[in-house]
Amino acid sequence: MHGETFNEVFNISYDYNYTNEDYYPLVALEEENSSFGIINAVCCSLIICISLPGNGFLLWVVSKKVGLSSSADYLLLHLTVSDLIFTFTLVPWTVNHIRGWIFGYLACKLFTWCVFLGLYSYVMFLTVMTVHRYVAVVYPVFASTLGNRSRMYAHVSSAVAWLISVGFSLPEMVFSGTVDGPDGIYCVPSYNSMLVELFGYFSQIILFFLLPFLVIVFCHARMGLAILQSRIQSRNQAVCIILSIAVGFFICWAPYNIFLFLVSLRSLGVLALKGSVLEIVYCISHVLAYSHCCLNPLVHIFGGRKFRNHLFGRRGFRRLSQRLSTQTFSNPSSLSGHL
Repeated sequence: MHGETFNEVFNISYDYNYTNEDYYPLVALEEENSSFGIINAVCCSLIICISLPGNGFLLWVVSKKVGLSSSADYLLLHLTVSDLIFTFTLVPWTVNHIRGWIFGYLACKLFTWCVFLGLYSYVMFLTVMTVHRYVAVVYPVFASTLGNRSRMYAHVSSAVAWLISVGFSLPEMVFSGTVDGPDGIYCVPSYNSMLVELFGYFSQIILFFLLPFLVIVFCHARMGLAILQSRIQSRNQAVCIILSIAVGFFICWAPYNIFLFLVSLRSLGVLALKGSVLEIVYCISHVLAYSHCCLNPLVHIFGGRKFRNHLFGRRGFRRLSQRLSTQTFSNPSSLSGHL
């Protein structure tokens, strides 16, 4: 098996001529067991129903009501746009789970690019926002001395984040295409060499999971300690917000990257796994990864006072706070612009 590409390992060919029952494309799972396709379609539909109104509300509040008065709001705007790009892209993929790819060859490449652009840009902007919050919370004196330069740094870091995301998502568009299956057309990866395949996998694992996860864990741990040692009110709730971001990132992205690592080992011939095992891991890990676009609005709407004010109104917010005072996260006033 050493030296085989993704297509060869899973026997992806333009005539779908796979004969070894242990090695067939992952997309074949939905051909042979339609229940998996229905489950994926239902999960994607739920993600769209939560993410679209949630991120749309964040976009409305940040751009129209709050304004881009701070670097934190500016970065949150970019993160929300990233989530919306990914959410809109989920619509054709939801249809694909049920009816196959009916949108054509060019749309396959375009929506593949948009999916990975949304995935990569989310990780990049979450990391940038984490570093920004870390400086503001742990080094408040230094953050206050930056002044207008903070906005400049936010613009530069946002541009770099988008450039990296676009650069690493373009190969996914190039190495994708449509194939004819027994029950329709499918949009699948089409790598031309194992080197290209493994480069894509390990760049995702290292650059878009391991390094960001280490940064996020380190920064959130330091912020948590700084908040617990402070005298601000509701510091326990602020720590819960910080913890929810780190835990949510791990839950969404760890299974997905473990799947990529297993596929990499299988392509190298290091690990022998049956196709059925990878199929189950594939379905679970991708649904969790896709749900990342719901994390941002849930954390900020239920963890940010200014967003709850606009959602429920000030009177409604006060009534809600009284009822859920022991359960609802409440941002400390001194950190409302950073958490």
